[in-house]
Formats: sequence, C-alpha cells, structure tokens
Amino acid sequence: MQIGDVVHLDGIKAEYSLFGKDRFSSCTLPDGDYVIVGFEEDYVSLAWSDPSGYPSRKHRYRIDANALTQ
Repeated sequence: MQIGDVVHLDGIKAEYSLFGKDRFSSCTLPDGDYVIVGFEEDYVSLAWSDPSGYPSRKHRYRIDANALTQ
C-alpha cells in the first residue's frame, strides 16, 4: 500500500476533515473509491476519488491503519 493507490471502501469508521483542515469529525465512509494521500502515525489519510481517479481537494478522511488490513 502506497500513496496514490486507489482502494474501494464501504462502511468503515473514519474521521472527516473538510478541505484537509486539522479539525476532524467522526463519520462512516460511504461506499466508494478513495485515494491514499498520506500516512501519519497510526492513520492512513484518504481523499474521495473523483471519476478520473484524482483525489478530491474537498473530501479528506483518515482511518485507522489496521482497518485496511481487515
């Protein structure tokens, strides 16, 4: 797993950050494709993948790194 990979996720507990700001809110990921945009401590940073496969600038998330291995 590396930055730029696209993963399909649905129903995983996550934290949402509007425009990548440092404030996060709890959420559940909707069904869709996400681009890995970074790694921080125990988290994987994700962005909603637009139809062309590019990461959304607006919709940013982070999930526990262990959630991708389950």
